[in-house]
Amino acid sequence: MSRCPNAFSTFYRWLIFFGVVLFGGFVALDAGLVGHLLRSDASYLSSVIVVMLAVASLDAGRRAYRLGSELCQTQQIIDAARGDGALFTTADDDGVTFADGAAGDSFAHHHLLLLANKTYRNGELCTQDLLLERLENALGRGHETGWFLAELMIRLGLLGTVIGFIFMLGSVANVTSVDLHALQQLLTNMSGGMRIALYTTLTGLGAGILLSFQYRLLDAGVDRLMAEIIELSEVHVIDHLRRLLAR
Repeated sequence: MSRCPNAFSTFYRWLIFFGVVLFGGFVALDAGLVGHLLRSDASYLSSVIVVMLAVASLDAGRRAYRLGSELCQTQQIIDAARGDGALFTTADDDGVTFADGAAGDSFAHHHLLLLANKTYRNGELCTQDLLLERLENALGRGHETGWFLAELMIRLGLLGTVIGFIFMLGSVANVTSVDLHALQQLLTNMSGGMRIALYTTLTGLGAGILLSFQYRLLDAGVDRLMAEIIELSEVHVIDHLRRLLAR
């Protein structure tokens, strides 16, 4: 990270946000709120939502770190492209590779190789609209799953609301008398159903919002990476492509 500190800004933001969420979780756990929430939810949907949030958040952190690595490699290619040395060279199989022989494993490397090979085979500078569309799809791959999980958490919370009201209506249907003891039991059962409805809704909405914020950070990181690669391919690599055509 020390070589490209600015490249990991998305990961740093995610790390701060996740740390705040963990701190809030530990405070709620110490106050007994988490235990009370899980015990009061007879549907266990709150537990499922919490586990989903934890797993999806860690995956978002992994993606944020990967974006930082991609940005770092892109910046290194920009530095190489600004130098005097040739960036591309022709290969034995009538293709184009990087002059240093290190093809790398980043989106920027793959995009430039495709662009260079397309330019070399066509014999002229070409538009890269289709390549950029391919790159955009590749960069955002997997993010739709995160947004789906965020929406699913909210829907699970609403499902818990329905289940809670079913519990409440079931307790009313089981009343056979209207004496004081029966009314007390009815209120107890109804309050249990109400707790399920409110707690699952609260958990689902809260988890969905927290995960949506993390994937909003990731989308912003993808936009930044996309802009860097476009600048690289549209500005810094043009001279290298012309040199490649002049051979």
